Amino acid sequence: MTGRNGTWVAVLLASVALPGLAVPAVAQTAAAPAAPAVEEIIVTGTKRDEKFIDVPVAVQVFSEKAITQAGITRPQDFLGLTPNVTFIQSNHAGEAFVNVRGQTSVRQSESAVAVVIDGVQLATQNEFNGELFDIQQIEVLKGPQGALYGRNAAAGAIIITTKPPTDELSGSASISYGNWQSVKAVVSAGGAIVPGKLRVRVSGAINDSEGPFTNIITGEKSYRTNEKTGRLRLDWNLTDDVKLDIRVGGSHLTGGAIAAQAQGPNIVVGGVRSPVNSNAPTAPYVSDVPGSNVQDKFSSSLKLDADLGLGTITAVSAYSRIVDNYQAKLFPYMTHADPRNDAGNAILFGDQTQKYRIANKAFSQEIRFTSKGDGPVRYQAGLYFLTSTRNFTTEQGYNGRVPLNPNGTPNIGVSGFLPNPNGLIRGSLDPAISTAIFGAAFNRWDRLLIGGGAIAPTLGIDGLDSSNPTNAYDISEYKARNFAPFANAQWDITPDIELGVAARYDIEKREVRTLTPNVINPFTGASFNDCVRILGVQPGACSKEKTFKQVQPKVTLTYKFPERNGSVYATWGRSFKSGGFNAIGTRERVVQATQVGITRAQAEALVFVRDDYDKEVADSYEVGFKSEFADRRVSLNGAGFITNVRNAQQFVFFPAGSVQAVSAIDKVEIKGFEFDATARVADTVTLFAGFGYIDPKIKAYRAQASSVGNRAPYVSDYNLTVGFQVNQPLSDSLTLNARGEYNRQGSLFFDSANTPGTKRDPVNLVNGRLGLSGERWEAAVWSRNLFNERYRSESVVLVTGIGVFNPGFPALPRSFGVEAKFKF
Repeated sequence: MTGRNGTWVAVLLASVALPGLAVPAVAQTAAAPAAPAVEEIIVTGTKRDEKFIDVPVAVQVFSEKAITQAGITRPQDFLGLTPNVTFIQSNHAGEAFVNVRGQTSVRQSESAVAVVIDGVQLATQNEFNGELFDIQQIEVLKGPQGALYGRNAAAGAIIITTKPPTDELSGSASISYGNWQSVKAVVSAGGAIVPGKLRVRVSGAINDSEGPFTNIITGEKSYRTNEKTGRLRLDWNLTDDVKLDIRVGGSHLTGGAIAAQAQGPNIVVGGVRSPVNSNAPTAPYVSDVPGSNVQDKFSSSLKLDADLGLGTITAVSAYSRIVDNYQAKLFPYMTHADPRNDAGNAILFGDQTQKYRIANKAFSQEIRFTSKGDGPVRYQAGLYFLTSTRNFTTEQGYNGRVPLNPNGTPNIGVSGFLPNPNGLIRGSLDPAISTAIFGAAFNRWDRLLIGGGAIAPTLGIDGLDSSNPTNAYDISEYKARNFAPFANAQWDITPDIELGVAARYDIEKREVRTLTPNVINPFTGASFNDCVRILGVQPGACSKEKTFKQVQPKVTLTYKFPERNGSVYATWGRSFKSGGFNAIGTRERVVQATQVGITRAQAEALVFVRDDYDKEVADSYEVGFKSEFADRRVSLNGAGFITNVRNAQQFVFFPAGSVQAVSAIDKVEIKGFEFDATARVADTVTLFAGFGYIDPKIKAYRAQASSVGNRAPYVSDYNLTVGFQVNQPLSDSLTLNARGEYNRQGSLFFDSANTPGTKRDPVNLVNGRLGLSGERWEAAVWSRNLFNERYRSESVVLVTGIGVFNPGFPALPRSFGVEAKFKF
C-alpha cells in the first residue's frame, strides 16, 4: 500500500510493534541498568509531589539521567520527543514557539504554554528559548493548566527544576565540539556555605557556532550564534520551618537574524528558481545586508516557604528583563544587482531594510497556602499579581542613500527602483501586474539608491542624508496588569476515587500607547506617527485600554486501580489567553500597503487584521489512563481530547511597513489522541515510543470565510517517536551507552487559508548517540538529523495584491560532534 494510507499503516504497525508509545518512557530509562524495573517518577507540575502513575494529567517527564542520555541541551530537544507537541524555531533567539495539542503560541502574542523554572513562572515566551544545563527534571504537562497557572497556560505547562545545592561540595564540567565550528562548554558547582543552613550553586554555559549556512554574496554565516549564560541559586534554611530560595540568572547572545529565503512569482535566488513551495530545498543566501541579533536577558526570583504545621505558605517574587535587537534586509532578502538573482513580482517591495527592538520587563508576585498532603482532603489557595511593560520598535529604511529631485524631494521611484526597458536590474514582474500599474510590461529597472549594504546603528529616525534613511517607523508601548485569585482541592471520595476541582479568576488590563515621534515622513509627506496620520488625533491621545476577565475552572475525576499499578481519569477545563492590541493604525497601514494595482475594496477584503484582538478562550474535555505492568517493566499511557477554541490568536506579517500583528480565528475545533510507553526488554535495554494525532479544524472565521473547514495553521497532524536506550556494563567501572531515536512529524500548513504550495510535508528525523561512561565521567559521539533531512522550520505566508509570497527559515541540517563530561 502506498501514499497517505500507506503512511498510516506504517505508523500503526510501528505503534503495535513496540509494547508502548513514548516519552515518560524516556524519563524512565533513568534507572540503573541492573534494576528490575523502571524508576518511579514524581511529578511536581500540579504544585504537589505526586506519583506519575496517579497524577490525572497527560505528562512527559525527563529525569536528570534521561536528559543526559538523550543529549538534551535546548527546548526543541525534549519537545521533539513529546507526542502532540510542535516546536517552531525561526532564525532569531526570541522567536521560538511551542504549540501543544493544536493550541498555538505566536509572535507578538502571549504563549499558550506556561513555563515554570524552580517554581517561578516566566512572564513572556521570549525568556524560554536558550541553553538548558544543570537541570534535574523537566515535565511537560498537556491540556489546560490555567486553573493552576493562570494566564497563558491554555495548552499546558513546562516545569523545569534545576539542580539544588547540597551540603556536599559537588559539580561537573562538560565540553562539546561539533561541525560548523560549534563549541559548547558548561560548568557547575555547589556546596554549603553554612552546612545545614546556607547552600549555593553556580553554573554557566558558553555556546558558539558558525551555523550551517554561508551567504554567497558577503560570506556571512547566516545562522551564527554566540551565547553566554550564567545562573546563581542560593538555598537558605532560616529555621527548620522557613526556607528561602534565591535565583539570579542572565545571558548575552549575539548572532544572525531573519535569515529567511524568499519564494514567490518569478523569483530566482542565486540561480535557483524559487516558486511557492514549503518543501523546496534550501536556496543560497544572497543578501548584501548582514543580519544581526543582540539579546540580553536577566531574571531574578525570591521564593519563601514557611511550614505552619497545617500546611505551607509560599511566597514567590520575580523580576525579569529582556532586550532583543534584531535586523536584516527586508523581503525579498537579495542583492538585486547580482545577475543570479531575480526579484520577480517582489521587485515592488524594493530594496529595503528592517530593524526591531523589543524591550520587556515584568514583575510578578504570588502567595499561596498549601495544605498538608496526607489527608483525604487536600487544598490550595492563593493570589497572583503581574505587571509588565513591552516596548516594541519597528523601523524600515532604504538600503542606500536616496537621490533628491531638483526641488529637494526624495526620488525613490518604486521603493528604490525605476522601471526602464534598458535598465540593468532584472525584476520579472508579471506582465499583467506591470501593465496595470505602469501601463507597460517591464522586466528591467534602474536602481536609484546609492550605496547600501549596511543598516544604520542608530536608534531612531534616520534622515535623507543617511545611507539608510527611515521610511516607516513605530514605537508602541504595551502594558499589562494581571490580578488572579485561585484555589484548588482534591478529595478522596474513596481510597480509589479522587475528585479534583480548581478555579482561577483572571482580571487583566491591557494598554497600548503610540510613542512614535510626530514628525513628517519625507517619503509620504505625512506623520511617521500612524495614529496621528490615520486617526487625526494629537499624539497625547494615541492610546487605548481594555480589561479582559475570565474564570478558568477545572474538574477532574480519577480512579486509581486497587493494585496501584494504574489509573484512569476524566477532566474538563476552561483556559484563556488575554486579548490585546496591535500598534494603533495597523489595519489601515496594511490596507494601504496592500492596495497596489487593486482597488481599496479588494485590499480591504484581503486584510483581516485589526488594531485589537479579543481574548482566546478554550474548553477542553479529556479522558486518559496510566498503567504499569510486568513488574513495572512496562508502562503504557494514553489520552483522548476535544478542545473548542474561540478567537484562536494568529500572527500576520506584511513586509511593506514591517508590520507584525496578531489576528484571531473565530472558532477552531481540535480533536486528538496520544499514547506513550516504555518497555524494559532486558536489564540493560529499554525501548520507548510515542504517537500523537491532531485534527484541528477551522469552524468559523468571519474575516476569511473561505478558510472554514481548513486545518488550523502551525499544527502537525501527527507525530511519531520510536527509539531505544542501551546501558551495557562492560566491566565494574565501564558502561557502554547507546541511543537511537526516530521522529516523524506530520504535515502542517503555515496559514489559515491553507494556501496552495505552503503545506509542509511530513519530516523524518533520526538522532543517535554512542558513548562510554565511568563513575565520574562520560564521553560520547552524537548526531542530530543523521540522514540530513532538508526542510523548513517555518514559512510566513503573505497573500498580497501582487501574488502569494512565502518567505521562510530552513531548519538545521545534519549536525554531529563529540562531548565529554566530568563530575566531582
